[in-house]
Amino acid sequence: MATKSKATRGGDYVCKIGNYDIRHKITQLKTGKNLRAESTSTKGSTTASVYLGRNLIKGGFNDHTKAIEYIWGEIKKSNLIHTVSKNSIKKYKLL
Repeated sequence: MATKSKATRGGDYVCKIGNYDIRHKITQLKTGKNLRAESTSTKGSTTASVYLGRNLIKGGFNDHTKAIEYIWGEIKKSNLIHTVSKNSIKKYKLL
């Protein structure tokens, strides 16, 4: 069996905060009919995750901004603020 790509596993790439990647997966609402001609539907959802390389650090966020705030807190605790680009800090208003 082939290996799944990062986009299949974790979702689409949003941004990089320090050494961490933020990815989000969006599932669209689906409606259709089954063999009995009954209409069926599945709910849509949005999930965001934080990755360090291939490793999942934390997932289950319902918005990518919450994932960014979480990882910013972790970076501040470990005193690695200098690894985050100034453009990312300005764009997401992290300070």
